[in-house]
Amino acid sequence: MKKLLLILCILFTSISFGQDGLVLSQQNANEKGISPIWPKCERSRQTPVQCFDGKLRTHIIQNFEYPEIALNEGLAGTVTVEFIINKKGKVEVLDVHGAHRYLQREAIRIIRAIPKMEPGKWGNKPIAVAYEVPITFVKPE
Repeated sequence: MKKLLLILCILFTSISFGQDGLVLSQQNANEKGISPIWPKCERSRQTPVQCFDGKLRTHIIQNFEYPEIALNEGLAGTVTVEFIINKKGKVEVLDVHGAHRYLQREAIRIIRAIPKMEPGKWGNKPIAVAYEVPITFVKPE
């Protein structure tokens, strides 16, 4: 009886936690073809992965603003932002490291401004996909 109870507890625990917290890395999602779809990428001639990468680069360039205080203090460097596109298609910043905190704040602002998109899907279930993006701040001359 105790063995049966133990087996049932383990079985129900694994079922209740199965795939709810699943997050794929960008590389794994790209390999499996389950990347999030950036707005208007569904009509693109590019693959969803190519379109996502291009739109992300464009988004960073268009939204980039060198912080005034960082300019005044001569700050430069590379900030790496780790984030996910969650199961609802929204951005969640997980970690930021590198360079000065003023530059980190700007990098976070840029990433948080990413538009809501169609989340990656595993079969028919939405899934979170993790990304890591370096943003380099070079002080203008």
